[in-house]
Amino acid sequence: MHTGRTETAADGLLALVLDGTFPPGSTLPSEAELAARFGVSRLTMREAIRSLAATRVIAVTHGKSSVIRPADQWSPLDPRLLHARGRLSGDPLLLPKHLLEARRMVEISAAEAAAERRTGEDVARLTGFVDAMRDAHARTDVPGFVDADLAFHQAVFHAVGNVFLDALFEPLEQVVRRLRVETSSVPDIRVHAISWHAKILDSIAEGDPAGAREMMRGHLFQTQDDMTAYLADNDQSAGAFAGPAW
Repeated sequence: MHTGRTETAADGLLALVLDGTFPPGSTLPSEAELAARFGVSRLTMREAIRSLAATRVIAVTHGKSSVIRPADQWSPLDPRLLHARGRLSGDPLLLPKHLLEARRMVEISAAEAAAERRTGEDVARLTGFVDAMRDAHARTDVPGFVDADLAFHQAVFHAVGNVFLDALFEPLEQVVRRLRVETSSVPDIRVHAISWHAKILDSIAEGDPAGAREMMRGHLFQTQDDMTAYLADNDQSAGAFAGPAW
């Protein structure tokens, strides 16, 4: 079995769910029929179905036909489903907004605590990531920019010195990364991010908890504004984010 074929079949099946071929509540054809439809083996199709069952898109019951679950039961931690759930709910920004809301609840307080507890090594690490963001922006290296961006936020958690914060953020990382890769392709959004990260860094380095808190708040609300504008522009133009690969 080839993992690439399994992922392709899973994405293809998810696309059929989104276009209404197999809407929530409907039953799926047999593995053999789906395998023939996607030009893969039954084993590959079975693994594709299992991968979607693992994220609660499909309910699999032994001896019965598989059923597409309601979209509000799908996993919010699978990057493929972030936009897909929104499309079926009628609000493409629903889950991205909820994601940013969750980040605000955690990261604003984390920035405040980081300013109280940071060490010289923490400040040097944060400075390095802001510099890396600037360098990646200058080279239009979007993946490198996103790596440095996410590493900065992880370094803020590290400065707090609470392992449970890392445990909270880790499951969200791939979802956040998927969103940041898309939005960071816009130069102005990268400029905004660099500016806010630099302000957060300055407040943490100065040992200013209130300032760090407000700078992180400003950054995350700016992120939401940028995301809303970017997704709205793409909905009106090339139809970006139209499929499960978002």
